[in-house]
Amino acid sequence: MKELRTVYLFLIIILFSTYGYSQTPIKRVLVEESTGTWCASCGFGGIYFEHLKTNYPNAIPIAVHTGPGGQDPMAVFKIELYMIPYFSGSPTFLFDRKDFPGNPGSKPAISASNPWEYGLDTLDKYMDLVYNQLPLATVGITKSYNSSTRDLSVTITANFIQNATGNFRLNCFIVEDSVTGGVAYDQANSNFSGWTSGPSYLQTLIDAPAVISGYVHNHVLRETLGNPEGVAASIPTNVVSGSNYSKTFNFTLPVEYDENNISLVGLIQRYGPDVVKDREIVNANAVILIDETTSIVENEAEIDKIRVYPNPIESSSIVEFYVSSTGHVTCELYNLDGRKLKTIFNRKLVQGEYRETLSNLSLTTGSYLLVFKQDGKVKSKKIMVQK
Repeated sequence: MKELRTVYLFLIIILFSTYGYSQTPIKRVLVEESTGTWCASCGFGGIYFEHLKTNYPNAIPIAVHTGPGGQDPMAVFKIELYMIPYFSGSPTFLFDRKDFPGNPGSKPAISASNPWEYGLDTLDKYMDLVYNQLPLATVGITKSYNSSTRDLSVTITANFIQNATGNFRLNCFIVEDSVTGGVAYDQANSNFSGWTSGPSYLQTLIDAPAVISGYVHNHVLRETLGNPEGVAASIPTNVVSGSNYSKTFNFTLPVEYDENNISLVGLIQRYGPDVVKDREIVNANAVILIDETTSIVENEAEIDKIRVYPNPIESSSIVEFYVSSTGHVTCELYNLDGRKLKTIFNRKLVQGEYRETLSNLSLTTGSYLLVFKQDGKVKSKKIMVQK
């Protein structure tokens, strides 16, 4: 699968070089899993989400809890009811809500109830069909949050990089990690416990009891600030490349949600009457509600969410970043003594998310700075080299 992803990325780079870009706008894949504390094989979803973190860093996992008869305390009835046409059971997975013919369900989801027939490799095959595609638009997220009142205001922006026609909608999901509780939050595991053999990635579940006490639930979908299909008319039917459209959502975070474990997921969705053919996720993005960037000083460049991986950097690493305001952007490499070593790129970028490859830097072991400059303002990201 890694070879296939490399081919996709190579083709995308060629396409953007044709149009005068060297930076690649980022496509993130929304991976939704139908799960439940009552579901004896749903621990596999947690295994797959950990697999995504390592192998598909631009995936955004979402655990949609369902609870027939109120069995799952994390289930949200309006979401559970809405997703019935999408999920064929639990655990099943959706990749950008795309239609993959030949799979069960009215909106064909990928069933993972049998981890031998639908294991990690099978799920990766479907992920590879949508991962690293050329995005129609990128998603920007800005937020303000008052910890005292727990009032949240979040603005989701669609930054279109292609002309498009359709029923596009903006949305925002509230997602929580590290959710635990009493016995109602314990995870059923009877489909795995007691096995004497199985795929190595299931070993932790094979070793676990039939009911896992104190199970930690991650990526839990808590709320959709628009309805599950987004806000109607939040984006015009006809859009042109370079246009931006925003929607602001206001929400008071319930006291039972841990603000330190909350993420905000922004979405551009395509809507239509046919669940299978007309509805899908165009692109997505995610930010942590409370993080170190909350108190960025006003004179810094309007470059946000700088991420380098792997870091310490290898022969070829990736830097991802978000340009929140269209303008001329320079990225330069400095040592810690303040001496410039290399210009990574220097050009005008429109608002949106981008990815740049760091290679052939010829650096010795130590720490360095990637310095982004925009309109006389500066922001830096520390990188390390280990040999």
